[in-house]
Amino acid sequence: MQLKTYQQETLSTLEKFLSTARLIGSAAAFAENRNAPSYPPEYFPLPKLEDAPYICLRLPTGGGKTLLGAYAIPLAAENFLARENPLVLWLVPTDTIRQQTLKLLREPRNFYRQVLDAAFKSVKIFDVTEFRELRPQDLTQSLNIFVATFQSFRVEKSEGRKVYQANEFLEPCFRNISQQEYFEVGERGGYKSFGNLIAYLRPLMIIDEAHNYSSPLSLEIMQKLRPSAVIELTATPAQNSNVLYQVSASELKAEEMIKLPIELTENQSWEMTIDSAVQKRTALEKLAAREAEYVRPIALFQAENKDKEVTVAVVKKYLIDGAKVPESQIAVQTGERHELDGVNLSARDCPIRYVITVQALKEGWDCPFAYVFCSLAKIHSPKDAEQLLGRVLRMPYAARRESPELNRAYAFVAVESWMSAVEKIRDNLLSMGFEDAEANVALKIQPKLFDEPRTIKISTTEKPQLGTLNLFLQGAAVVEKTSDGYELTLENLSAADVKEVETNANKIFRGKAAREELLKVIRREEFIPRKETSPAERGVKFEIPMLCLDFGDGAEIAERENFLPTTWRLTGNYDTDLPNFSRNVEAQTYEFDVAGHKLTEKYLGDGMGDLFFGETNWTLAELIRWFAEKILSPDLIFEDVLEFIRRILNRLSAEQNIPLEEFVRLRFSLLKVLEEKIKSCRVEAYKAGWEEKLFGDGKSVRVRSDIKKIFEPENYPAKSFYNGRVQFQKHFYSTVGDMNNEEIFCAQLIDANKNVETWIRNVEHEPLYSFWLPTHADKFYPDFVVKLMDGTYAAVEYKGEHLATSSDSEEKNLIGELWAQESGGLCKFLMATKNSDGRSLQTQLKEILQ
Repeated sequence: MQLKTYQQETLSTLEKFLSTARLIGSAAAFAENRNAPSYPPEYFPLPKLEDAPYICLRLPTGGGKTLLGAYAIPLAAENFLARENPLVLWLVPTDTIRQQTLKLLREPRNFYRQVLDAAFKSVKIFDVTEFRELRPQDLTQSLNIFVATFQSFRVEKSEGRKVYQANEFLEPCFRNISQQEYFEVGERGGYKSFGNLIAYLRPLMIIDEAHNYSSPLSLEIMQKLRPSAVIELTATPAQNSNVLYQVSASELKAEEMIKLPIELTENQSWEMTIDSAVQKRTALEKLAAREAEYVRPIALFQAENKDKEVTVAVVKKYLIDGAKVPESQIAVQTGERHELDGVNLSARDCPIRYVITVQALKEGWDCPFAYVFCSLAKIHSPKDAEQLLGRVLRMPYAARRESPELNRAYAFVAVESWMSAVEKIRDNLLSMGFEDAEANVALKIQPKLFDEPRTIKISTTEKPQLGTLNLFLQGAAVVEKTSDGYELTLENLSAADVKEVETNANKIFRGKAAREELLKVIRREEFIPRKETSPAERGVKFEIPMLCLDFGDGAEIAERENFLPTTWRLTGNYDTDLPNFSRNVEAQTYEFDVAGHKLTEKYLGDGMGDLFFGETNWTLAELIRWFAEKILSPDLIFEDVLEFIRRILNRLSAEQNIPLEEFVRLRFSLLKVLEEKIKSCRVEAYKAGWEEKLFGDGKSVRVRSDIKKIFEPENYPAKSFYNGRVQFQKHFYSTVGDMNNEEIFCAQLIDANKNVETWIRNVEHEPLYSFWLPTHADKFYPDFVVKLMDGTYAAVEYKGEHLATSSDSEEKNLIGELWAQESGGLCKFLMATKNSDGRSLQTQLKEILQ
């Protein structure tokens, strides 16, 4: 399973934070690494646990929080805990989710478990009630994950009391822990209890759906259990959460994780609502039959409680008698009836196409085949609504379908039973992790299905062309010549007829004025608030040439990997000195310099050192191989890495008299030092190759119009969005990525320029969906990408005056000008500043955009 780009970026940020937190503390590391522009920059430490990193990863519903939780464990073990086999508490909101999580983590074929098996030699998954099965050797030889709810640790619950009671089965695990040592951190009541063992070992805490645990009681439980680090996973962070990284719904859509937009259709009666949902699901199944992968669309019906009109029984009876649905295709899942238990809804031989529930689907249920959500109930709890609606958003196989209709979700509501349906669903989207701007475009309001016939009447100067309409509409249309032009009348129209007229508006009237007047009449009749469509929605194409390298057998995009010389070797070109590594024999400490920060390690002595760090009876060859396997990347040769590390360790051992056992205990810190050493070697090699292949005598740079970045009309994976007063008219997408004040002014000037056809606020760190140019160390994403009326292109990078002369800016300017120079006049580049050599920003943009 290939991780999505946003998942890789989330984990990369987490890794950097944890590694930095070990060096400079959590607050400073948070400030240095956070990438969550929609959330406060302040860091709130856990009271009485200030040394424990406490951060939140914010992912919308459908973002794969459990998968990232599994990946977070080895990252924390290596980068902050410095433990071979940490103890992990995986906390979930309910017992239903607890059982589901246990099943996922225990199944060897499940990808979550495979992630753990790949990172640890031995993995053991426990329900919190199974703590008696823990053995002393597990603490040193296995990753131990205990899945629990917060309620499991509350003393008023019988389950919680057992956690804090002394237990004879755990006595062997306390063999190396003296009572005096423990009393410094634990509860005196039940000395040899599971709760006390946890507190002493300081577990890594993973909290799923963390917004459920912001109460003082939850904090008290965390303080008792003394986690060494806390990683929250949620779509809706609590007010005091430290959001380290946020993922937007637009990123999920671009990565084909969720279905968007949601088409919302309101009906006047619950019977019409059911009919509409059944018809939509049936139509989707016909489209799904053409897909390469098996998809069987499912409709979810939310009925009312027993004391209401539209109960589960009423819905099922109407489906069978009114909608003529075979009973074998219907399943009921409520608190009393569990007809989905043990059913694999993704199986080809599963007949179920309709699921009726009240609230039971709001937790522990997931099926990407769910496409249609039909609410017949008044939902008073926003959380119930968001959870139910979220069931139809997940994309089958996390990949876009061939039929566009299968890339959307559908919601049908009876207006009498769900007042203010549009606002409610919009609020639900916000609760599921959508930004304001995303929620506005994610919801597509469909025409109301009124019982009475409809009439459209319009007077224009242009004669309507009706040939693209169906025969009924052609027969219903009356066109009369008037003194000012023509009058078009369409009577006895259904909602579907009105929709077809709207769809064909650009063919009925070629002229913009007449077409907009027709749409205005339709929308006024339908009471549908609409905003002007973006260039992407109007079908405008935006493709921009990329910088390429020509290797003789054809050109390809200039990826950074192409700059590394084929002859690059660690052992042949770089010394093995670690100048910032020192040993203080008297203090029994070691000092490391990692990424410019000092780290001091103290030898712990015998006993508990093994509990935290594992056994130390390694051979030198085993240790070298351990380092090499951790460090290895596609641009390194394994044997070369082994030899390079061997030389470094031999040199340290000879110069500072460090025994092998201490190398083993220090391996996590030493790993960071070795990684930094090899990173500096790599950067040096890439820079030399970048300069030679792009600017050297034998350069082979090309900019070709047939190798280009194509901006997809439905994929704009911005992390946060601009919500200011300026209304941009030419931005390619209907939403605009966030900008600071200076960038907004720059965007205004671009948008107002008469030579600009369309432009994009380019999104960083999205190589699949954004325009970029290669630097020696990474990818450079210009702030703005512009398509001009004459078919040429411009890339604009805005820099504040204090950054304009930095080495980073100089390199970006160099590569941008090279791209423009090699394009033969097709492309232009500007490194814009507020004032450049006496030229204002307006003047700079006017020159480049002419």
